[in-house]
Amino acid sequence: MSYFSGSSYGGGTSYGGNNSRAAYGSSSSYSSGSAYGSSPARSEQHAYSGNEYQARPPAQYGGPHESIVDTYLEDNRPWTPIVTELGEIQSVLEQAFEKITGQPFPREHITITIQNAADFEKRHPITARGQVVGYSINNFGKGVSTIVVKQDHLDAMLLTLGHEIGHVLSPTLPDKRDEEAKAHAFSIAWMETIRNENIAGLAPNIRLNPARNGLHDVALDFVNTLRWTGNSALDIFKTIANGATSITHGGTSW
Repeated sequence: MSYFSGSSYGGGTSYGGNNSRAAYGSSSSYSSGSAYGSSPARSEQHAYSGNEYQARPPAQYGGPHESIVDTYLEDNRPWTPIVTELGEIQSVLEQAFEKITGQPFPREHITITIQNAADFEKRHPITARGQVVGYSINNFGKGVSTIVVKQDHLDAMLLTLGHEIGHVLSPTLPDKRDEEAKAHAFSIAWMETIRNENIAGLAPNIRLNPARNGLHDVALDFVNTLRWTGNSALDIFKTIANGATSITHGGTSW
């Protein structure tokens, strides 16, 4: 099953590039439980506060951050209902995914759970301060990846899900800035698709070029710099995922 140029779930090819790191079944995939700096075949947990990628042990989590989810939602947007279970949003999520990739959402490879705030914060101590609205455990190439999000309004939850899906469509990258840039690039492509296709009637809710207002995010700035040169968010995602574009090395290969 191919989702992007040259890629497939369970295969050994890359996302439209020459680097086999971006393939299901590659040797650099991760299973569950550790932080950046660990060796391949261990886990990465991606906790999303709406702003910053967190890949640290729970005891090291901390720091309030301005929400990028809020930044990309119009201030005076139409009201959307609070989503309490996956069945309420699954068809919308799968519609957006298929519009971007041309393929069905890979339910057999990615599971999504929606939890109320009490359960979310009780079961996952890294969220105790309340900033985190979702996280993912990337088992790309090793098993089923997991996404967990907190109950939220439909528009905000869809944006959070787009970010987390961006993390689990390829192996976790060695540098957390590149990994976060990868997720940002996919989430921007996700938002563009939802707005342009008016999925779930959410076009009026999304703004794709918000004022920065002092918000600093190296990974997002990197993605936006590439967008300003004329590259699409989806192409940026692919090149970051396969290692052709990197903050780490300070260069790109288009």
